[in-house]
Amino acid sequence: MFERPPENINEDISADEMARGEAMAAEFYQETEVPQENRRECGPEVAEYEDLLASFEQTHNLEQLHAIIELTPEDAPKNQLREPARLALYPIVTLLNTLKKETNIMTAKHDELKEQYMKLSRAVGMINNNMVDHNR
Repeated sequence: MFERPPENINEDISADEMARGEAMAAEFYQETEVPQENRRECGPEVAEYEDLLASFEQTHNLEQLHAIIELTPEDAPKNQLREPARLALYPIVTLLNTLKKETNIMTAKHDELKEQYMKLSRAVGMINNNMVDHNR
């Protein structure tokens, strides 16, 4: 089995090392949002995003993805229909987040693009108790 970690896992770390580590972690994980006046025009990235959506729908059959209802977490990476679609969602959601944080996109337009992403994400679904949930 697993060994229980010591009660004070940081006992060999000095206060300076701990503070330096916390500062580095805070800097690394800091969510930076570009100030509104420095944001770039969203048009080119919206066009790229829409191309990614169209490419996804041409490559992955949403109806077939919705038809996947039973799948274990162990079998999911081997599923030849769902797994490539799941991986194809990453660049789409990454660009969606970039649009929000770094461009001058209006909230209504971002919400519209997010809903288009959610349509694809729901087709892929989330595994819960060996069932694919297509409603989240």
